Amino acid sequence: MEIDKILEEVIEKIPKINSSSDYWLVRSNSGEFYTDFNINSYIGIGWNEISLENIKSANNDADSLKNILRAQLTIDEEKELSEQSYGSIAGQLLRFVNKIKINDIIVVPSERSERFIVGKVISLPYEESSAADQITENNPGDYHKSNYVKRIKIKWINHFKRSDADSALYKMIYTHNTLSDINDYKTYINRALYRYYIEDEKLFISYKVTETDDISSESLGQFIYQYSLLNRLISPTNKLDVKSNVQSPGDVEFISHVVKDGLLIFALIAGGGATFFGGKISIFGIEFEYPGILKNYHKYKNEKRSEQIDNDSKQLELIREAVKLSSELQVPISALGIEVPDKLEDALNSVIEDEQL
Repeated sequence: MEIDKILEEVIEKIPKINSSSDYWLVRSNSGEFYTDFNINSYIGIGWNEISLENIKSANNDADSLKNILRAQLTIDEEKELSEQSYGSIAGQLLRFVNKIKINDIIVVPSERSERFIVGKVISLPYEESSAADQITENNPGDYHKSNYVKRIKIKWINHFKRSDADSALYKMIYTHNTLSDINDYKTYINRALYRYYIEDEKLFISYKVTETDDISSESLGQFIYQYSLLNRLISPTNKLDVKSNVQSPGDVEFISHVVKDGLLIFALIAGGGATFFGGKISIFGIEFEYPGILKNYHKYKNEKRSEQIDNDSKQLELIREAVKLSSELQVPISALGIEVPDKLEDALNSVIEDEQL
């Protein structure tokens, strides 16, 4: 199997993210209905006195909906709502009905925001009229079911713990509205969900620094510098962006604008300087006969970029330098306690194993 084919099969296994999706934080009554949302694959919003038809009749105008709220909400005399509160409720209801769209991403926090479930919107808003009469018996093991009438169906796709996420998400957690736009936190949510993914034809890979003591700026700088050198060596045309938020521990994220090139760099690093010259080679501990991954890859690249390598001797030198760099990268990787995304490594392994069968 040619290296191009191997990379294509691995790419098929990498999560794809739709950059046009909006991200929303939906609270579940301080986590009370977190399990209900999760098990029954939906999200809901309160204020049952206000129907979907009421909200649609406001024509996305907050003032019109506030008038409807004043007329129809049941409010205790001792808890009269302020103008600001009416505005907040109107905004949340309008977003729930008019802004959330199919394929948007929903994030729901648990009690105390210790865990988050993440899903994709798969329906338009609908009404579950029987929910209004929902009563949860307090039997051991029961979970509380919401009485929210206004709902949206969700396909849950993943989850993460707050302790494993970027500290930048903490500000998002302190948003107390039932429904909030969290597009500003897209990158951090994606990184919490996936150590690697493809978005807009770019490959995102996060390497987790696990060193708990003070991070050596020298080791971190060496890791980023040599990674960049390896990128320029493998593909000078591949733009590589780096994002770092290392706070003992933290993440270093590399964004390759050419997916296959970024994946090949990952293979070199995960292989720890394995032999890529041909014959009996080893990739991620698996040995098999192959006529040189890097050589084959550069042959493929040269069809589109013949001026890159003038002759076989230069190509051989290029391969040697790439393997040398990947070996040298193991020094800062070890010093920083960097974890390589194992599932991406497994994906590449499985493709190679299938080829050997």
